[in-house]
Amino acid sequence: MAKKEWKKTKTIYWSDELNDDFDEICLPRPSVPKNYKYCRTNPITNFLSGFLYHIIARPIIGLILICEGIKYKNKKVLNKTKGKGAFIFSNHVSFSDVIKFQPFSKKRVNVLGYSDSLSMPIVKHICRTLGYIPLPLVDDTENIKKMEESFDFYINKKKQHILIYPEAHIWPYYTKIRHFKFSSFIYPAKCKAPIIPAVAVWRKSKITKRPKQTVIFANPIFPRDEFSDIENRDYLYSRCIEEMNKIAEYHKQYEYIKYIKKEENSDDKK
Repeated sequence: MAKKEWKKTKTIYWSDELNDDFDEICLPRPSVPKNYKYCRTNPITNFLSGFLYHIIARPIIGLILICEGIKYKNKKVLNKTKGKGAFIFSNHVSFSDVIKFQPFSKKRVNVLGYSDSLSMPIVKHICRTLGYIPLPLVDDTENIKKMEESFDFYINKKKQHILIYPEAHIWPYYTKIRHFKFSSFIYPAKCKAPIIPAVAVWRKSKITKRPKQTVIFANPIFPRDEFSDIENRDYLYSRCIEEMNKIAEYHKQYEYIKYIKKEENSDDKK
């Protein structure tokens, strides 16, 4: 199916829950430069970054989200993480996902994502200033190490949040929680940091044909002191999936796009 065909049919046929991507914006994903600085430590850069983030970006993003009709429930948990930052894990259902948490947290929210923004000359500097953390290629061990060190820096030293989309790919208007891998949960386990599950659910709009989001936060889940890093990885992973599914299933959602697994499509069986 072509990327934009679902807009006409209001139906998406999928085959691979882990790898299918229905994002309309297809940007190249370059490798992260070897000299890329994951930790923002320069005082002048930090001042400019803080000014851009708090004084300019947050009000603008807040206005955009109001116009988009996004509502929030239990957002107070973003500021209750016992003197450190947290890893926010959320479902990935729209392009606005990368900006919808910043205006409502007293703590800065950094976003872990693919290296798409590095392909845009000016945008890549703005994204870095606003806290975007690009994922290195799987064989780039040097940058992977620097990235993981930056997690401890932002979570424990700067007391900021890090936002992760474990589903990895955008499925527009999807109403369920997709299966995702446990690998990213090693980060909060190593940082001894809590996770905050967050789920965007869809409600029918009284004004537009497209539905509106309500973002619901679960209470923070803290790693267990008696567990090893691997045990905490598995514990946080299972608890996160449990809470996200509970939210998605409990709330009645408006199905704007119908998702059908390909083998369930009769045309594929002919």
